[in-house]
Amino acid sequence: MASNEQQPLLGASRIRSRSHDSSNISGNQQTYNADSDSSAGAWWASRSRDVLSLFTVLLLLGAGLGIWVYGTLPTSDHDEHPHEYALSTARIHEHLERLEDIAGQHNGSRSVATGHAASADYVVAQLRAHGNCDVHVQRFKSPVWTVNGEPRLSVRAPVRVDFIHEADFGVMRYGGNGANIADAPVAVVGAACAAADVGDVSGKVAIARASSHCTAFETAFLLEQLGARAVVFVRAARYTAPSRARVRIVDWKEGDPLMTVPVLSVTHSAGQLLEGADGVRVSIATDTRIDVVETRNVVCVGSTGDAAHTVLVGAHLDSVAAGPGINDNGSGAATALEIHLTLARIRFRPNSRLVFAWWGAEEDGLLGSRHFARVLAHGWKNRWTDREPIPVRWSDIALNLNFDMLASPNYIALVHNGTDASQAARAGSQRIQRVFEDYFARHEFPYQLTDMRGGSDFLPFIENGVPAGGVLAGASEIKSIDERRKRGGMARTPLDPCYHRECDTLLNINLEALQRLSRAAMYAVSTLATTPDLRGYLAGNA
Repeated sequence: MASNEQQPLLGASRIRSRSHDSSNISGNQQTYNADSDSSAGAWWASRSRDVLSLFTVLLLLGAGLGIWVYGTLPTSDHDEHPHEYALSTARIHEHLERLEDIAGQHNGSRSVATGHAASADYVVAQLRAHGNCDVHVQRFKSPVWTVNGEPRLSVRAPVRVDFIHEADFGVMRYGGNGANIADAPVAVVGAACAAADVGDVSGKVAIARASSHCTAFETAFLLEQLGARAVVFVRAARYTAPSRARVRIVDWKEGDPLMTVPVLSVTHSAGQLLEGADGVRVSIATDTRIDVVETRNVVCVGSTGDAAHTVLVGAHLDSVAAGPGINDNGSGAATALEIHLTLARIRFRPNSRLVFAWWGAEEDGLLGSRHFARVLAHGWKNRWTDREPIPVRWSDIALNLNFDMLASPNYIALVHNGTDASQAARAGSQRIQRVFEDYFARHEFPYQLTDMRGGSDFLPFIENGVPAGGVLAGASEIKSIDERRKRGGMARTPLDPCYHRECDTLLNINLEALQRLSRAAMYAVSTLATTPDLRGYLAGNA
């Protein structure tokens, strides 16, 4: 209001100023002009309401016409895909803040031996307070391998040689409990897969090679059973560093054996000394331990939608022991949680039932998702299975969506390549891939395909014939110069420089990546859950 009242006075002042500056205008003329200004001001004062009223009417008519025209045009992306825009990146970030707090209370980690249980309690509390599902906890056992001190390896042959940790040798993961072995004789066994392949190793350090016919665990466990005090694997010449591979049954379950004697890996050059000299004596000192601990999956079973076409959304909730895991995989776990809470808040009604799962012990070898698949697909039971049944049948699961690391700081938007899935799951996985590609194409966001052969919790599903897919932002992969030109970021740098490190904190979160990939996740969840005849679509019939 005040601004409108000042405009005619300002206009009259400018007229008068220009009149007084004109030297060839008489005083009478000046008086006449001043009187004219007064008349103009009076006219405006009497007509301003009419002018403003007319302007308001025209504005409303224009707005009404615009609304009518808009209604005849194709809907905006917000209208066409409302669910992805309902998802709040800020709320996801709030979950990440809470997960970082939990890590801070548990020695800077959310591993199964530290802060994972508190992380699971947080997810359960959020689901029960704000979600719309039946919440179940699925308990199981997981082996945890801890390194407490730096190992030592030396050889006397006959001159003493002290090998350098991580350059010449290393302790393989799950490579037994700590031991101190002094001046033990060696037994060179090569690639041993059966007792018949092995000579006398009792009381000796067995020097072995990897075999294409059995796993490293099978070789090492055989040698331990035959009395070896330790096992040392010699790497092939093409490798320049010792192996950090797990020496354990891949899909370990409660009751399966674990190594108790030390298992080390040495480079090819170090191995030549161990294998080649006569009278070699070896000293080994390791400070490690293996504990079997109780951990859990959290499973949220939706109350609406066709159970025979279940869409299972999964993300692992644990971190490595070395850090808080806010990107890996707080970002995926928090996204899955907020997707469910958002869908509950907007009263989403899917055609297919939604089940959300937060896996435990992923960082220990996908043990949570493997346990879930083992129980549902194969009927395996532990002490808790009958007391804590999960109301989901394996045959009901139409597909799995997996979200693991969605906010890497030097990210590339990656979509899992469905062609890599097992034959039974390939066609459906390719259709899931197409849904994610549609999201990126619609927004004109750059992305690229990445393999789906292992490394995350989709694996137990595609191994058992269930189609799977997902998005991720990358881990330790090095961004090439060409990728930097196309995707931005920094070349010759890991996609996540803090991968599996203590610096994987909130400061490691790329908010642009988090927003884009969490919305891609929401788009896929809501689209697939509302697809008519979901199994027909996955089979390529629609």
